[in-house]
Amino acid sequence: MDSYSEYYKGSAAYRAATSMPIILENGRKVFGPRRVANEVPPPTHKCELFVARIPPQFDELSFLVWLHRIGQVYEFRLMMNAYNESRGYAYIRFTTEDEALAALEMLKYRYITGERLLVSPSEGKSRLFLSGIPKNIPISTLEESFKMYFPNMHTVAAYPPTGKELLEKGHEKVRNRGFVFIEFADHENALEAKKRLTPGTLLMLGAELKVQWAKPKEELRAEDRTMRYDEPMGSSANDDCRKLRLYCLANDWCIPVILYGRSFRSKNLQYAGILLENIFSGVRSIITAEVDVTFVLDIHLLLCELAVRLIERHSGMPPFNYIIRVYRDMKAELVFLFQQNDALAPGDLATKFFSFKAIGELITALQLLAACNYKILLKNYKSAFLTRNRVASLCLVANHPFGKFYAILPKFRSNPKLSNNLNDMEINLLLMIQENVKCNVREKCTFGAVFKTDIIILKSQIIPNIRYVLRYVDIEALISKECYHAQQYINSNPVWIAGKTYQDDIYN
Repeated sequence: MDSYSEYYKGSAAYRAATSMPIILENGRKVFGPRRVANEVPPPTHKCELFVARIPPQFDELSFLVWLHRIGQVYEFRLMMNAYNESRGYAYIRFTTEDEALAALEMLKYRYITGERLLVSPSEGKSRLFLSGIPKNIPISTLEESFKMYFPNMHTVAAYPPTGKELLEKGHEKVRNRGFVFIEFADHENALEAKKRLTPGTLLMLGAELKVQWAKPKEELRAEDRTMRYDEPMGSSANDDCRKLRLYCLANDWCIPVILYGRSFRSKNLQYAGILLENIFSGVRSIITAEVDVTFVLDIHLLLCELAVRLIERHSGMPPFNYIIRVYRDMKAELVFLFQQNDALAPGDLATKFFSFKAIGELITALQLLAACNYKILLKNYKSAFLTRNRVASLCLVANHPFGKFYAILPKFRSNPKLSNNLNDMEINLLLMIQENVKCNVREKCTFGAVFKTDIIILKSQIIPNIRYVLRYVDIEALISKECYHAQQYINSNPVWIAGKTYQDDIYN
């Protein structure tokens, strides 16, 4: 995110982020809200999100600009320790519930300096903590007294003394632990009760009780160092198409490009690849695969799962280019990885794959696509479907042997639509194969690294009640409409769900 705020400098999101006042309070750093005359009531706690796993050092301005691109941020509260350092969690309040829901969806897939954020709807402050209660008062008396004083309360939680306290002072002197929690139905009722007790004390039960907010449960979880954050985010194994688009969208990567190459139906083999690229750093990853499709139900879903697994393995953009072989038992072997500028030589690869030529064609074509301006690529991709031909096509480089492609509709296989009206774009292409063309590869190459044995077990092909099986993506499949559901027609102009890049507009 180093250049993120600079990239959007002058935008409405940047102006909104930089205009938020900053207040340093005891234990927190607050951005906003902006106070104006005749201000409407502040947004409810339903517009608030709890975000944890924030790295100690992160660019606050860039993060605020990113948030303002999703919606108008009313308040951002970053929790600080006694040394004015971030405690790793914060509260973000948007002006509307719809904006909060969109941010919730995006933040789940956001990486900051290699850390994936943990996000959930804020539970809201609905509990008061009262301390200083005389310990000789029975719990039943406490409950009755507080119910009379707080008629809108939901529950009161008082606790009996510990065994150690009983041994030291006896049953007659100690009947409670000196504090209670008062639970209200919602934050608004709790806030109203808290205002009545300003400046934070209550004369009751013959003593001056101290009243303060109880820590929300999510704060207690954030401070628990033993908590596991790497649990699944609630999505199923068959949701990798959606997850890939959300990873690209949330981390400001370019629109994912999925490219299909040669298929050998007699051998049950399909060659394909995926291009991922970070628009700010220029780091890209090309993932190519030879897939045994004997037991594959959806080749497109399998490719998305490969990309998602590599993203999650590296906690962000995969740093290498990968050549993968997927066996019929759904074991994906990472055969080679190499750097962006490494040349690809036949060498040992020719013996490890059925068709090294198909691998070379895909890598060359994906490198060509990576060199293209994404806005131009998207424009050509859209224009390709305005045709009366049986199959849509586009030409990126006229004189290049791997510069021509067949275009596949963006609603390919009816990918699950992203919620909250988020940009749903994906580019799917089929390489236009030209025979008797050799890939320009060098005879010698130093690979960035070689995997000895590294296997990924793929789980996306366990699809219950699937109606449409897709194993091959080739010109035959496009002409016969095998790549589409029965209700889709390639000659009809698509209803475009996104007309811009992710960087221009995160919404449809």
